[in-house]
This record gives sequence, structure tokens and C-alpha cells, in this order.
Amino acid sequence: KHMKKGISLIALIITIIVIIILAAITINGVSGILERSRYAKFCADLDAVQESVNQAYGTMVLEEAKKPGEKKNSQQIYQELAGGDEMDYREKTLYQLTDEKILGLKLPTYGTNKWYVDSQTGDVYLLYGFEYNGKVYRSKKDIQGVVEENDYAQFHSVITVDIPTGSIPVIHNGKNWVIADRNSDWYDYRADVRQWANIITVDSDVRSAYLSKPVGTVISDDEFENDVIGMFVYIPRYAYQITSHLHDGGNVVGNIDIVFINKQNQDNTGKVYSEEYPTTTLDGKEPSVAGTEADKMNDFVVHPAFTDNAENGGWEHDLDGIWVAKFEACSSTTELVEDQSTGSVTVEGTGKISTNIGGKYGWTNDKSNSSEYAVFKPNITSWRYVDVATIVQKSKDVKEKHGLTDSTSHQMKNSEWGAAVYLTYSKYGNKNLYNNSYCEGDGVWTPITGMSGTTMEDGTDSRKTAKKYCEDGSIQMTYGGNNVKTFYPYDHTNGYHSSSTDNIYGVYDLAGGSWEYTAAYVDNATHTTYKDLYSNDYEKNVYVTGTTNGSASNYEANANKFGDALYETSKYGASRTDTWNSDISTYPTSGSPSFERGGDFLDGTGAGAFGFYEQQGLGSWIRFSSSSSTIKVT
Repeated sequence: KHMKKGISLIALIITIIVIIILAAITINGVSGILERSRYAKFCADLDAVQESVNQAYGTMVLEEAKKPGEKKNSQQIYQELAGGDEMDYREKTLYQLTDEKILGLKLPTYGTNKWYVDSQTGDVYLLYGFEYNGKVYRSKKDIQGVVEENDYAQFHSVITVDIPTGSIPVIHNGKNWVIADRNSDWYDYRADVRQWANIITVDSDVRSAYLSKPVGTVISDDEFENDVIGMFVYIPRYAYQITSHLHDGGNVVGNIDIVFINKQNQDNTGKVYSEEYPTTTLDGKEPSVAGTEADKMNDFVVHPAFTDNAENGGWEHDLDGIWVAKFEACSSTTELVEDQSTGSVTVEGTGKISTNIGGKYGWTNDKSNSSEYAVFKPNITSWRYVDVATIVQKSKDVKEKHGLTDSTSHQMKNSEWGAAVYLTYSKYGNKNLYNNSYCEGDGVWTPITGMSGTTMEDGTDSRKTAKKYCEDGSIQMTYGGNNVKTFYPYDHTNGYHSSSTDNIYGVYDLAGGSWEYTAAYVDNATHTTYKDLYSNDYEKNVYVTGTTNGSASNYEANANKFGDALYETSKYGASRTDTWNSDISTYPTSGSPSFERGGDFLDGTGAGAFGFYEQQGLGSWIRFSSSSSTIKVT
């Protein structure tokens, strides 16, 4: 007799497992094939643009040779060939390629990226590059592995980026954020690149999965919206020197020179910088005497935010750098919903807006509510109407809620605000920082994180009557009196103006948005509760009182403080706009001892990164902002 043959249970299980493995391999393989095919297309597109430039240039050279008299040089020919704007990039002069007729091809589109040509060599560049496997490729030399920027390694030899455990380094490919190779071209702080290091944090439910994702993984729009709960930008340790308009204010902006250094206070040549404040051209004068264009510091000083000088804004030990939140803080209870017409307001196009979940404004002012925590994302209403006690607690909770196991988090100090602002206004940042003047124009004047107005000093102060979501991602708002304004999100090329780098890699909302409290106050008997909010000296900036405890008296009494973008970048006069850029300035007093920084969407010309004002520490328009949370790796 022949026994019936069949598949056993064990064999069935093994077969199923094999099928699952093969399916996974197939899915991953398909994903890998798609990424490789996109990279191959980029290489082909780059070749095509380079060949078109070569041919067009060769043709123009021959035509030029036939002309009598003086001939155009190579740079002039490339400029004529390109037809677009000139820019400096990695010690080169580039021209944007815009004239497709001369080139004889339609330029390939890669998000908001622009094509450029080197005025000397004719090499073609896709400015912010194409990301593949966690690396960025901008030119054929990058693909060929040619190290054309010899100064890169030397320039970055003193920059150490401490990545908090639990966070994920990312770069941007022109459309999406991508998990970066931390050992590769993840960041580049040179003045002609301004690619500051960025990390993300994700929700605890998906954290393990994200931490195991390979380099090169693209984070889709839906994943970014649903999974990412924080973005942070790195400010490396540096020394600075203000070389004009020291202790000056009004319609002026001084010059700030920056030198990146290591913990031994050495730059990349081995020169050592002092932590002692240098002499200045103002020495010997009364603090009330304002500076001029010629007034300056006579040498560099290590910025105190990175030192162990707790009295002037440092920590209990030296730091390689600090991470600051990329956007204003929002409540985890706030959600995005489809935006529809409400009442008499007409909404055109499709888009989303924050909706109120829980309290009147979509959040609470309850420091004991552990289920509500701070998130740092674009396109969401910022967390306002919250007092200092709640801000302090929610700032400390960032470490746990964002899964940063080897770090500490805290409310940002004035010294750390100054560290971010000074780097912004150096050659390594964006000296023409725009305001975030976006306002929903509703009953609670809702600002939105990461937005940019259309001018540096734009402001908004009325109710909206219509709203339109435009195809290019911008939002067109009509306010009372038929006042039409256009706003741009953080990832729009026009939105970059409100970033500290003038590209997507910077800190947003430093100017405008909402006022923000910092961990800083004038020490007086009126508000002794501040002493109980901060456990350690290095968690706060404490300022002494003057003879009268008034605004002018307190301002002059703290003339020895530096690095905090207060005395150094302002003068005290009758005007409330006596800071650089004419930003609003009123020094804290006995009745309102707490500092707020940056201005809000209403302030227009008065809003700005150098602005400061007095507050009581109560919940009001002031936001628990992005920049008021700082992370350091222990």
C-alpha cells in the first residue's frame, strides 16, 4: 500500500516563514531598486545638463573668437550663458542656469533646487544636491568621489556634534527629510553652504522602528506629520567678536565675526581664544553712553553659553555645542484638520490647520498634566497663554517625552538665545532674517510655526475675511479692509527667509510668531518664586537690580553681561526701539522681572531676534516657544 503524502504542520510553518522572508526581501528590494533608479536618473540628468553647458559654452567661445577687438573672458561667457543670478558657494562664483533656449534643453526639476554653473571651470551644480543613501551629491565631482573642497576637513576639525541618544540625524532632499549618515556629509557650517546639523525625534509608539531604519530612508509627508514630534538644530561652540555698533541701537545692525572652536578653545589653526571679555572702544565711558559704528570689541571671546561659567549663562561643564528647537513649541494635544469655511470666512483650495483639542486655545496651562507635552513642528499653532512655571516643567519633560536618554532639556536661557542669534547674524547665517508675521486673524489671533511673511518687517493686526491655499504651497490671506497678504511655509524657497540660515537647515521663529519667555529674570524681592523654579544656577540667567529697580537703572546695572544679545546689541534711550534693527526693547523691572524675546506677528518693524521686553511671568500672548527649549548631551 502507498501512504498518502501531504504537507506536515511544521513544513507548512516553514513554508509560510520562507514566503514572508521572500516578501520582505522583495519589498525592500523594490524600494532599493526605486532609490537606485532615482539616483541613476539624477546622474543622467546631471550629465545632460553638463553636456548642454559644454556644448553651448564651446559654441559661444567659437563665436567670440570670430569677433574683432577685445574678447570676453571665460567668466563673462559663463555669465551670459547662464542668464541667472550670481552667488558665492564654497569659495567659487556660480551663476544660476535659467536660459533654457541657449542650453537647448529643459532643466530637470528637483523640488526647489536650482542649477548653477561654476564661472571658472564650467562644472554644473545642483545647489542643495540630491540625497542618496544618506549622502548628498551636488556635482559630477561628488559622484566621482573627488574631494574638491580641501578646506572642509580643516574647517570642521574643531566642530564636534554630540547627537542625543534617541534622536535621528536628517538631511533634506528638496522634497522630504531623509535619515542621514552621521559619518558623512550630514552638515556643513561654512559660510557658502550654511547646512547646520538637524535631528528629529519621533513618537514613542514608533521610536524603536525609526531608530532601526537604515541611512537613506525617506520620511514621507504623512510620516512627518504623524510620527515626528520634534526637530532640533545644532549650535556649535564658538568665539565671537562684535566689530561695529557695539552697545548701539536703532536703525543699525553691527557686524559679528565667528570662529568655531573646540573645548580647549582652539580654532582649526591651533589659536586659543579667551573666556575673559576683551577691552572695547567703550571702556572708560559710562554705561549710558551709546556706541557708534566705530565702537567694537578689541578681540574675540568664547561665547559663555558653551562654558562652565554659570554666572554668565554657562553650564556645570564645558560643551561642544547645544541643540535648540527648530520651531516654536506646540502642545501635543493640538491636531491638524482639513480647513473649511467657517462663518463669513471663505476658504479656497485644500489645506490643513491646527484645531483646538481640550482647552479654549487647544492646550492647557497645567504643569502637572503629564499627558500633554511640548512638540516642535512646522505648520501648527504655537503654545501660548502659559506661565513660566508650566514652561519650566514642560521644558524639563522634553528629555523624557522625546526619548533623549543621555541628555538634559531645559527652558532656553538668554545666553543660549544670544548664541543662536549671534551665529544667525554672522556670515554663517542669515543677516536678513524675516519675521514670521502669519496670523489666522481669528478670535485668539492664532500664529503658525515656521511661516514667513513677504518682507523682513511684515506685521499682521486684523481679522481675516478670506483664505486661499495656493498651488505653490503658499497661503494667501485677506484681512479687514481688503488687505491681502501672502505667507510661505518653512519648506518653500520664500519661506527660507525666516530661517536662521536662509535655507531649510536653520532655526525658525526667532523673529515674530509670538513673544517667548526665557529662563532669565531680574533678581528682586517682588518675585521670589523664580528662585524655586530653577534647581541649579546653570539653568537660568539672573540679572541684578539697579539703584531704582527701574528699566534704565536695571539695564545699566548689567552692562557687564555679554553674549545674551542685550547690552551689546542695544542702547538705552527714550525710544522702545533702541536695539539693532530697531527691535522693541524694554528692560525688566521690579513689577515685571522676567524676559521675553523676539517679538510677535503684530509688531512689524519692532519684531526681531534682538528684541526684548519685560513680563510678569504669567500666561499671556507669550508663547512657550521653539527656541525656549534647549538640549545638551550629558
